[in-house]
Amino acid sequence: MEKTRYLQLDPADPDPDLIAEAAEVIRRGGLVAFPTETVYGLGGNGMDPESVKRIFRVKGRPPENPLILHVASLEQARELASSWPPAAEVLARRFLPGPLTLILPRAEGIPDEVTAGLPTVALRYPANRIALALIAASGVPIAAPSANISGRPSPTRGEHVLADLGGKIEIILDGGPAEVGVESTILSLADEHPVLLRPGGVTREEIEAVLGRKVIVPEVVNNPQGMGAVGRRAAPSPGLLFRHYSPRAQVIVVTGSSQEQVAKVRNFLAANPGRRVGVLATSENLPAYRDIQPPPFYLAALGSRFRPEEIAGRLFAALREGDEREVEVLLVEAVAPEGMGMAVMNRLSRASAQHEI
Repeated sequence: MEKTRYLQLDPADPDPDLIAEAAEVIRRGGLVAFPTETVYGLGGNGMDPESVKRIFRVKGRPPENPLILHVASLEQARELASSWPPAAEVLARRFLPGPLTLILPRAEGIPDEVTAGLPTVALRYPANRIALALIAASGVPIAAPSANISGRPSPTRGEHVLADLGGKIEIILDGGPAEVGVESTILSLADEHPVLLRPGGVTREEIEAVLGRKVIVPEVVNNPQGMGAVGRRAAPSPGLLFRHYSPRAQVIVVTGSSQEQVAKVRNFLAANPGRRVGVLATSENLPAYRDIQPPPFYLAALGSRFRPEEIAGRLFAALREGDEREVEVLLVEAVAPEGMGMAVMNRLSRASAQHEI
């Protein structure tokens, strides 16, 4: 394959000629990485089984892990679902376009390769001008997981995509950094009760407030070890693998109160002299690590523990930066699993394979 084309676009006013070029690649079965408000996606023609199969090959993704179909309008979303319950309409009016994926009974004609053979389909209407322009110009729903090698931290910048997939796909559309920083929330409306299968840019609390009812959160969301390896069994949703979002460095989550976290980090550094240990700290704890001698090999602030949306926006980039610094171990401070903190802890639990101190 020829060298990957790396095209930079204005996120507020994407060049229609570059969009048209990328859309033509999608229509003929090629792959295009593109920005969304959450993370960058690796897009192919969602109605072309061969294009979808290539997404799995390029990522090294298990075919039992279903993909999300991205659409450019609610009308297009409704056409891809065999039923559209009232809850879907209520949520769509409040949150779409935006970082929410709905799982619904699938319409006829959607390839099994997209859904892993399940009777449902995951649908997303992203809030990003480049993404929407690409989908509209392609004329087809775009199947897209995150644009990275499977298991690695998701890409929130075009250069992250280039590092993982350069030379493997036709085009990368660089539209600047993703705003949310973690993937979309996935909510199943396929049965009587709404079920949250992946926390993300829309919080459980926000969904419950709109629906006026409780949302079921399966144990596997907070305890990924229960999922294990997917094997030959289709996962009900993307993002449920036990070990996922992982840098090359070993990730260890530091639990406890702010004071307990500082003490644990100090003790770990003292017990591991000479190791290339990185610390990803909340802004509140960062000053406590600056006077350690010798200092951590890599030290970065993720954001305030009281504003987990800041941490979500920085997390994946910080994990990748640790690899760029050739860190052996990354100590990452836990936050309260509430609001966007639930999405942060979901990603950290998988990145660390639940290794905590």
